Amino acid sequence: MAYHMRMSSTSEDLKLRRKPQQARAAARRTKFLDVAAQLIGQMGYEAVTMTAIAECAEASIGTLYDYFPDKQAVALSLLAQYTEQSDAHWEATLSATKLRPKADLACIFVEGILAFVRDRPAYLSLLDAPVAHSRSAAARQPLRRTFAHALEIVNPRIKPTHAIVIAQVIVEVLKALLAVYKRITAKEKDLVTREFKKLLGLYLRDILQ
Repeated sequence: MAYHMRMSSTSEDLKLRRKPQQARAAARRTKFLDVAAQLIGQMGYEAVTMTAIAECAEASIGTLYDYFPDKQAVALSLLAQYTEQSDAHWEATLSATKLRPKADLACIFVEGILAFVRDRPAYLSLLDAPVAHSRSAAARQPLRRTFAHALEIVNPRIKPTHAIVIAQVIVEVLKALLAVYKRITAKEKDLVTREFKKLLGLYLRDILQ
């Protein structure tokens, strides 16, 4: 009679088994969020359903609920993703190679925020979504410091405390741009973009001289 010895799993074996499962789960979650972003961008937050997300992701509704308990959780995950990506986007946009003396900062800031929005189709729709999402004062500081640092590169005479105040004003102007941008037609967007560049350019002109 042959006897088979059952080998106990080592911690390394368990890690090797876990990694493919974790990778598949991460890929599935990413696909759900990508599909949700496309649908929300096309239809608006209110019109999108969990069923539609599951169907477009070619998954069962039960699988979707394994990852997200409701649509608000999907929206919050997308907003958290956008928040995480924002700082990296602006660091690249405001890289030192672009911040030459006399740089058109108004154009860089306006085009930078619009590029960020274009790459994230659900962004504008989620700004009005009825979900509780806000960044703490501490979480907002890295972006302000990134903007302030860009101002100091262009004009080293600006004091750091003043640069932070200017950065806050720039943030508010960009918020106003998005508030207008999401409510206008495609034909009006170029005109509005030009007007906000002029507005921000006039504000920055004297500051950066």
